[in-house]
Amino acid sequence: MKRTVALASFLASGFLALGLSACNGSASPSTPNVSFTPLPFLVPGSTAHYAGTFSEVVTYASPSAKQPNSTGVYKTADVETVSAAPSSAPAPFDVHRRITYTVTTVPSSGIQLQQRVIDSFESSTVTATSQTIAQASVTTKTSGIDQTANRVEGNGPYKYSNDSTTTYATPRILFVFPFVAGSTNVPLARTVTDVQRSANGAGEVYSDRNTTSKYEDSGAFSETGSIASDETTRVKANANGTAVVANSGTSLFRETISLPIEQDGAFHIPVDRVVNGVSTSYMAADWYPGNAAPPSPLASTAETVKGPSSVPPRCGVSGHTAGVEEVDSSSTTVDVVSGSYTTGRTQTFVSDGSIVCRITYSKVEAHSVETGLPVSTTTDTFAEGLTAQSAGRNESHRP
Repeated sequence: MKRTVALASFLASGFLALGLSACNGSASPSTPNVSFTPLPFLVPGSTAHYAGTFSEVVTYASPSAKQPNSTGVYKTADVETVSAAPSSAPAPFDVHRRITYTVTTVPSSGIQLQQRVIDSFESSTVTATSQTIAQASVTTKTSGIDQTANRVEGNGPYKYSNDSTTTYATPRILFVFPFVAGSTNVPLARTVTDVQRSANGAGEVYSDRNTTSKYEDSGAFSETGSIASDETTRVKANANGTAVVANSGTSLFRETISLPIEQDGAFHIPVDRVVNGVSTSYMAADWYPGNAAPPSPLASTAETVKGPSSVPPRCGVSGHTAGVEEVDSSSTTVDVVSGSYTTGRTQTFVSDGSIVCRITYSKVEAHSVETGLPVSTTTDTFAEGLTAQSAGRNESHRP
């Protein structure tokens, strides 16, 4: 199956997959005087199979029996198909991925992944000189076992589910073909709806969230929704790194995070909390990159076309090694509300119009909002290689 690169960013609970691509989307099937030959991406009925590995390592600053370090290792099988999207969809094509995880080392913390189903809605626009692949939205359904809940509550298994939908403010440009070496900043404005639940067979709920977040290109965001069966939240995180969190329900909670100030020769982050009318102030250690003001922007993603390359052995790809080109991405995110700093990178290798290998890496450094001290580091690594593919209709367009 002919595809463009899928950008993937792994987080502590898994990854958000972006973009799988093809041709003849919004462009007319017959464009006169076209000198550029479109690549046969987004061909309905085409299928690709990938095999790979995924690992997640959680390391705590102060591990204990109740909070042990954790390593989860999996073999993955990824089946991707392209179909015409329903008329009500935000783009002409649905790139469907079903990733199954076979655990080889069971994690003791976090989510033991079982399956992730991704639907990426994409389009292609062809001109006389180029082909532009864009992604309008992506939905992800994740299932697994909540090992943290199992350990804390002791009456599992707690089944975990997460349904999320990301809709971009303007369709995200994934690729412009032919490749031209260089880097491009990726706009980040989007709306994310996220529904998470962890419960055991007796109906006992460990976690239950249903939120909507709106992100700006700067990394600023607002969030509203429920974070428990009887608790709602309203978050406003500003572009300059200040933030306000207000929760209501069984208790009233309000937190204000201010800009770092210098005190005794070091920077600290003022954090003020009011819980049921009782106020507490903290001077948290400055955990931001550079140990001063938060970065501007708070979040950024850059995509870089590196050009000719070779497929790394870890991908396990025996064929499709001619004419390989590499496209990388890198990202950073500072979330002052959760106290986390996330870095990520991807490498994608394309040969003859097919994605033959994907490698992704992310690291989430979590800190206590009150003290600024490190809490944990979560590192995710994923690599997969193409094992088989079949063409759909329009095979005459294959090179």
